[in-house]
Amino acid sequence: MANIWKRLRKKQEPPRVLIVDDEPDLCWALENILRPAGYAVTSTTKGVEALELLARDPYAAAFVDAKLPDVDGLELAALIRQRSPHTAIVLISGYFYQEDTSVTEGMQNDLFIGFISKPFDLEEVRLMAHRAVSIARGENHGDGLHSGRR
Repeated sequence: MANIWKRLRKKQEPPRVLIVDDEPDLCWALENILRPAGYAVTSTTKGVEALELLARDPYAAAFVDAKLPDVDGLELAALIRQRSPHTAIVLISGYFYQEDTSVTEGMQNDLFIGFISKPFDLEEVRLMAHRAVSIARGENHGDGLHSGRR
């Protein structure tokens, strides 16, 4: 496992980002925001498949929809945190708001490092991806990124 994370941390390899959303169009949009920014992006519309992908390859970041058809997004975030503790998780949702109890508790408990509401801003997605990868790599720029607060 240590060798996998050494590979993930190498600067010359693009950071791997996993997108989990039941809307294929949203997966496509996020892919087309993040790939040109230098990320290696994999997407899936199912939580179970996301766990299979995480078992095969390390991901620096995962953008997880709060509402998925096969598993609750918050439960999926907890499973990702258990199985891949170095993966920084960003919750995305058109259902929840940042002030919702589930979101604030998840951020306070370091379940996920940030929240993006749908519809999202392109620059916000890029900034959140950068933040997530920095956290996954153990980089701390003195800006309180791991606190879960934006």
